[in-house]
Amino acid sequence: NKTMQVVRSAEEAATMLATSISPDQCIKVLCPIIQTADYPINLAAIKMQTKVIERVPKEILVQLLPEIVPGLIQGYDNSESSIRKACVFCLVAIHAVIGDELKPHLNQLTSSKVSDMPHEDLILIFFFF
Repeated sequence: NKTMQVVRSAEEAATMLATSISPDQCIKVLCPIIQTADYPINLAAIKMQTKVIERVPKEILVQLLPEIVPGLIQGYDNSESSIRKACVFCLVAIHAVIGDELKPHLNQLTSSKVSDMPHEDLILIFFFF
């Protein structure tokens, strides 16, 4: 399928770009895209951000959380399940770097959002948090 080939090529190019510029600079560019772009652009940005987060030192990532987390929480309200799933994986990647320091930033994730989550997402979130 030609469309899938284009998507894979774009994701590979994004991964290469994400490894070519400084992680904090990349995150500062991606956050507004995640918060304002429509599907599938926002999905690509979330996936790219997840890759970048794996390279960010803990101290820098903690400082960037106020910029990063709101877009991920917003993305969890998206009607596209792939966006919601990517947001959960990005939060898991953040947790892998900073641990429980993420918890205070998840206050926006209301109990109603948590109760509406699919079972698979709940398992991921509660396993890591």
